[in-house]
Amino acid sequence: MSLTHLQNRQETGLDVVRQTSWVALAILFCVLGTGCVAASFVVDIPVTWHVWAAYLLVVPAVGMLLLSMLFVAKGKGRVTRLPFWLGFGFIVGGISFDVWATLLQSPDLALEGNKVITTLLYTDHDPDFIYVYGLGLQSILCCIMILLWAGFLRHRHTWFDDVMNHAPVTYAEFLKATTGGGRLSWRQYLIPWRTSELLCVYHVLLWTLPPMLLYAAAFRWYAGLDWFEIVPGPYSLFGVRLTVGMAALIFTAFFAWLYREFSTRTAKVHEAAK
Repeated sequence: MSLTHLQNRQETGLDVVRQTSWVALAILFCVLGTGCVAASFVVDIPVTWHVWAAYLLVVPAVGMLLLSMLFVAKGKGRVTRLPFWLGFGFIVGGISFDVWATLLQSPDLALEGNKVITTLLYTDHDPDFIYVYGLGLQSILCCIMILLWAGFLRHRHTWFDDVMNHAPVTYAEFLKATTGGGRLSWRQYLIPWRTSELLCVYHVLLWTLPPMLLYAAAFRWYAGLDWFEIVPGPYSLFGVRLTVGMAALIFTAFFAWLYREFSTRTAKVHEAAK
């Protein structure tokens, strides 16, 4: 690859970053909003508020679905088949297995630990409504995760091309750039004082997606196995250790993959400059 071609790719990538930043910001806000609504179920508030929170969850879920579609559409890269289908199988398999195990072990949902479902169950909602609500949200979640995975695959080269625009010399500088701090000094990166020193939201989203999606899908597999008592409960002491270990393993693999990308892309830049 010539240096001119590499520069053209990086300039095109910069345009994609600018055009997609608001989508990335909206997705992150939707995730934050969903987390805040979900957190209300562990707070001691009137049960009526919990019911309204359950209804309200649909809003950010649908918003995330639409934003995920837009995120995929704005990508300029190609969705590589093998990684996509592996991710597709892992995500759909995990969610389907957890839902199947739940319905098999507790058809009336009496043993379900999901606070949202139990809130609706204990406030005398019609069982058919709870089934439609629960399966509907699970389907939306599944679609969101698949779309975000496809979006990551379409955007990953743009992400790395923009990272290489900042000419990272060391792996630490490369990591700083992948999280959106390529234009910042280490002081600005660690202790931002101005809004201009905040991280690029596009990079924050791209950096977050692989470990987040892998962990979310892996946890659903774990939750499904828990129904059959093959693994300890995720909220038991040993279960927490296992899930933390699972997260550590995912992040270790993620950082190893980033190091491979750093080495490969740095070598290409040096080769093109000759």
